[in-house]
Amino acid sequence: MNISLRHQEILHRIKVKGHVTVADLARELQVSEVTVRKDLNYLEGKKLLFRHHGGASINNPYVLDRPISQKQLLNAKEKKSIAKKAASFIEENDVVVLGSGTTVFSMMSYIPKELSITVITSSLLVAASLCKFENIHIINIGGTVRHSSQSTVGQHAQEMMSQLSANKLFLGVYGVDEDFGVSTSNTEEAFLNKVMIKNSNKTFLLLDSTKFGKKGLGKICDLQEVDALITNMEIDDVFEKTLKKMGISVYFSED
Repeated sequence: MNISLRHQEILHRIKVKGHVTVADLARELQVSEVTVRKDLNYLEGKKLLFRHHGGASINNPYVLDRPISQKQLLNAKEKKSIAKKAASFIEENDVVVLGSGTTVFSMMSYIPKELSITVITSSLLVAASLCKFENIHIINIGGTVRHSSQSTVGQHAQEMMSQLSANKLFLGVYGVDEDFGVSTSNTEEAFLNKVMIKNSNKTFLLLDSTKFGKKGLGKICDLQEVDALITNMEIDDVFEKTLKKMGISVYFSED
């Protein structure tokens, strides 16, 4: 197979699958991984695909900030099923931190309201949703309101969070990349999320499969700092094995 045909075949496969790995292409096209990497670099230079660690994707790995009203419409079914699974990990007397993402907000429909728990959150939406339940103690982290996410960020929010601790953190993020780690589109939120992780005994990431291989502007942490990941069933097998090798528990939504 000459170079031109190989490039066409790579583009066809990535169009059908959405993403491809270097190892799979090398095996299927019967060429070396070095040759595949050169092909992918060439095609990226032609703006025909996006490179990421171990392969390439048809989608831009860098995500942009969007208003929460738009984000709630994206992969809504998957987010609800992930949120339902996440809520099942909350138990009586837990102290939990809930981040500001739309997937975390979807947990409001599934958290057992009869539980006596403490919720620490930067999300104005989460706090408003839970405030009618008297047995749920709510600590709303103060700070500068970020309009796009309807949550608080900034120095005051970080300082307040630094004085609190929790046994579980549920965090929605914009991107997870094997090399870059866990990230979000807003740097101030990334700094606050760092403090949340530091002061929580166990961190759960909530994200649908479209977030894998993507990067936001602000890095939150390395993957190794995460304890568990909750996602839908479309996760890449190779990446799932990588997560488990890092000691990260992977849970799948059931719906």
